[in-house]
Amino acid sequence: MEEERIGRRQALTKITGAALSFLAGFAAFMGVGFLYPVPQRKPPAQFVFLESEVPAGKSLETKDLQGRKTLVIRKLDGTILAIRTVCTHLGCAVFYRPNTNQFECPCHQGFFDGEGNPISGPPQRPLERYPTEIRDGKVFIQFA
Repeated sequence: MEEERIGRRQALTKITGAALSFLAGFAAFMGVGFLYPVPQRKPPAQFVFLESEVPAGKSLETKDLQGRKTLVIRKLDGTILAIRTVCTHLGCAVFYRPNTNQFECPCHQGFFDGEGNPISGPPQRPLERYPTEIRDGKVFIQFA
């Protein structure tokens, strides 16, 4: 039997074709990954304090996972709100005024109601709120 030999040019052509096919397949695979991104999982709710630590009508300041201030308010009906105390207009710190049940931004005289919704001034968006949950007398906040 006679062996068939391929020349150098044919070998390089086949190797180059195989490499280009591999690269095209890899690029297609990566492209499909951008079309169908993997959904991000939210971090688990974080234990913040005991329910008994905040009586109805009072508030408590805590920090989220990035160290940003968050105000936790226990309403008279017992529900708990967790509101980030940063103005949505320009990022100034807002202050809660319990006597008026409003948040005030001193930078541009923006006011938010007790739920964090804008009521006057330049802010157009509500303050960021975090979901809260009470389990066995413990308050958990979903920061994210």
